[in-house]
Amino acid sequence: MNEHRRGYLITGGGVLILSPDALLIRLLGDAPWNILFWRGLGFALVVLLVVAVRHGRHLPAACRAVGPPGLVIGPLFALGTVFFVISITSTSVANTLVIIATSPLFAALLSFVLMGEMLALSTALAVMAGLLGVVITVWGSLGAGRLPGDLAALGTAVCMALNFTLIRRARARDLMPVYALSGLLITLAALPFAEPFAFTGIQWAWLALLVLLVHPVAFLLITLGPRYLTAPEVSLLMLLETVFGPLWVWLLLAERPPAGTLAGGGVILAALAANAAWRLRGRRPIPFSCGGRGRG
Repeated sequence: MNEHRRGYLITGGGVLILSPDALLIRLLGDAPWNILFWRGLGFALVVLLVVAVRHGRHLPAACRAVGPPGLVIGPLFALGTVFFVISITSTSVANTLVIIATSPLFAALLSFVLMGEMLALSTALAVMAGLLGVVITVWGSLGAGRLPGDLAALGTAVCMALNFTLIRRARARDLMPVYALSGLLITLAALPFAEPFAFTGIQWAWLALLVLLVHPVAFLLITLGPRYLTAPEVSLLMLLETVFGPLWVWLLLAERPPAGTLAGGGVILAALAANAAWRLRGRRPIPFSCGGRGRG
């Protein structure tokens, strides 16, 4: 099996494993802090186990090697996770996943603003279209009580975008230990507000599936994807979650996506797919200049 095909299998498998994430959170009820307590703890334990197996007796050195970037990336990842769970329990799943799908576009914009990286014209157009899609999606939530959840989803997208940018700057470092730290931070943040043992019956099975398999295993697989695939290919595969996540909730919980979400999501998905497809063609990007800053 060649590396390209391996990359598709690993990344696509990770995204498909992740796709019932929102459904499981919904099945656990309207208790975001209880979910976050166990989600963070389970994630920290699984990632720490993987890091320990990988580094063995050199684990302390691996943890120190993350350096200052890790002290920012870890808390950002934790904050994005908190926003995500709050969003899933406060708005429609479709709204959450559609808004979060804009994170690659925000990452491109932040790379341009913070790092002076050239922004291709196709990406600049996709960013503008993606922002329009977010406005359409959020507009449909006005007066429906979903606006706080939509804003939390936007917070998740921005946190993810900042993380993408910082990880690119620190790509020479092994940052895996940082994610174990982020899991512990999530648990500590949730602890004052959580009732960890409030789940009952079948909820414990859903919780175990979520925190020990779906979240950590999917994350570990998806983080391997960029080793074998280009960024546009990974972005295209990540769109599967935006499609399948609301689908599982629609089929099993009868939560129909709002009309505004379908319209805004269509704009966002079209922008992401068109931009990724254009970049995959290997064309030289046309620089987009704003205020004289085409590149750093």
